[in-house]
Amino acid sequence: MSNWTPVWHQAMTRMLFDGKMVGRKKTAGFTFPIYVNGTAVRVRLSNRFGKEAAVIGSLTFVYKHQVYDLTYHGEKSFRISAGEQILTDSFNIHVEKASEAEIRIYYENSIIDGNMIEEGAVVMNGNHTHDMQLVQKKSAIAQKIGSYHPVPAIERIEVLSEEEHKVIVVFGDSITSMNRYCKPLNRRLYREYDGKYLLMNSGISGNCLLYEPDSFFGIMFGDKGVTRFERDVLDFEKIQSVILALGVNDVSYYNEKTKDIINLENYKTAITNITNELHKRGIRVIMTTITPRLKVARTMGVFTKEMEEQRLLFNRWIRSADIFDDLVDQEEAVRDYDAEGMFFKEGLHQGDHLHPNHLGGSVMADNFDLKKLVGE
Repeated sequence: MSNWTPVWHQAMTRMLFDGKMVGRKKTAGFTFPIYVNGTAVRVRLSNRFGKEAAVIGSLTFVYKHQVYDLTYHGEKSFRISAGEQILTDSFNIHVEKASEAEIRIYYENSIIDGNMIEEGAVVMNGNHTHDMQLVQKKSAIAQKIGSYHPVPAIERIEVLSEEEHKVIVVFGDSITSMNRYCKPLNRRLYREYDGKYLLMNSGISGNCLLYEPDSFFGIMFGDKGVTRFERDVLDFEKIQSVILALGVNDVSYYNEKTKDIINLENYKTAITNITNELHKRGIRVIMTTITPRLKVARTMGVFTKEMEEQRLLFNRWIRSADIFDDLVDQEEAVRDYDAEGMFFKEGLHQGDHLHPNHLGGSVMADNFDLKKLVGE
C-alpha cells in the first residue's frame, strides 16, 4: 500500500514587512536529499499568515538534470488564498533512495509565509524555475542575516512510497532551524535504518516555548511553542519520536517584566503537558538540555546573571525529570570545560557563542543514541 511520506518540511512563520523585505517577482530554490523510494511527488504550500492571495507563477521539481512542472488543478500558475494551505497535483516520477532533488518557486507578489532553514537556498530576480542551473544572488535580508534566505510558501514536500516510514520531528528554535545538527542526524538515521525513519525540522529562529517577544524582529520568531505545537508537530502522521529543543530563547528574555511568564514552573508545566500528550499518542519524547549562551542574549542586549540562572535551573530540572524516553545532554556536548563560566566551546560555534557551526552540529548530531531515539 502506497503512502504519502514527507521528505522535507519547514515550520511556517511570518516575514518582516509582510514579505516586502524579501521581495517579489523572485525565484527561490534549494536542494534536499531523498531517503525513500517513490513513484510520485507533491508539495504542500502555505499562505497561513497571508493578508492577501499568494501568487505562484511557477513551481518546478528538478531531478537527475530534468526540470518538471508542478501544477495545482492542472495550472502551472495559481493563487493561494489568504490563510489557506494547498496540495499541488501529484506528479508521477520515480525517485530513489540517497538521491538529491531541487525545488524552485517563482512568486509574483510578496509572500508572508516562510522560514530560514536552508543554508544553500538560492534567490534570483525574475523567473528562473526552468534554468538548468541557478546562480546564487543574496537578497538584502540574506546579506543581513547571513547565508540563509527565507524560502516562501513551501511547507512540505512529499513522496508517494510503498515502503513503511516513520517520522521524527525536531521541535526547536534557530539552533534547530539552521539544520546544522538536523541534517547530519537525518543522514545517521538513513545509514542505520535505510530510510525507515525520516527526520523533519520544525524549528523557527528566535522561537520561545512560553513567550512571544514584541521586539522589531519578534514577528519572525513565530507563535510560542505551546501555541504552535499542535500544527508544527502533531500535524504529522506516523510519528515515532519528537525531539524537544526549546528554551534557549526563553531564558534570554527573562527579566522583572517577564518573570511571571518565563520561569521554571511554567517551563516544567509546558514540557510536561507536551510530553504527556505525545505519550498518550504512543510517541517517544527525546528531551535536550539548553546549550550555553553566556556571551550573547537576544537580538540586542546582554545575557544577564539572572538569565543564566534560569537556564541552569531549567537544565537541572530537565536532567532530574523522569518523564522522557531519553535525555540528550547537548550542554555537556558543546560546553567549554576549560572556561571559568559556562561557554559554548570555541571551534564549535559560528562565532556568536550561541549557534553551532558545521562541526558543532556534527557533535550535537552524534550525541544522539539512535536506538533510544527510535525505540528499537
